[in-house]
Amino acid sequence: MTPEEMVRAVFARVRDCDPAISELYAPDATLRSADGLYEGREAIARFYEERFREARVQPQVEDLFVNLPLVAALLRVSTGDGTVLRVIDVFEVDEGAIRSLQICLPTTDPGDE
Repeated sequence: MTPEEMVRAVFARVRDCDPAISELYAPDATLRSADGLYEGREAIARFYEERFREARVQPQVEDLFVNLPLVAALLRVSTGDGTVLRVIDVFEVDEGAIRSLQICLPTTDPGDE
C-alpha cells in the first residue's frame, strides 16, 4: 500500500467504525490530538474505539499533500450533530506503516462569536 493509499484507508476505516484501523499504525506509533498524546498501537486503538462510541464522524479527503515521509490530508468532517469541520491531519508514513499522526482541529476565533 502506498503512503497515500494508507492515509485514505485510515479515513475509510473511520467512516466504517472499523477497529482494524490500528493495524495501519506501527507498533510504536504516536497520535496527538486535542485531548492528548497516544503512544503505541494499543493506545491508538483505544483512541479510535472511544471516537467510534462517541459520535459517527464522516471524514472526506478533499486533498492530499505529499512530501514523504509526510502526508497531509485536508479534510471535510461531518459529525453526528450536523456540524461540518475543516481539519488537517499530518501523517508520517515510513516502512509501510504510519509512524505518527498529528490532528490539527480548528480553533474558535473570539471574533467569530
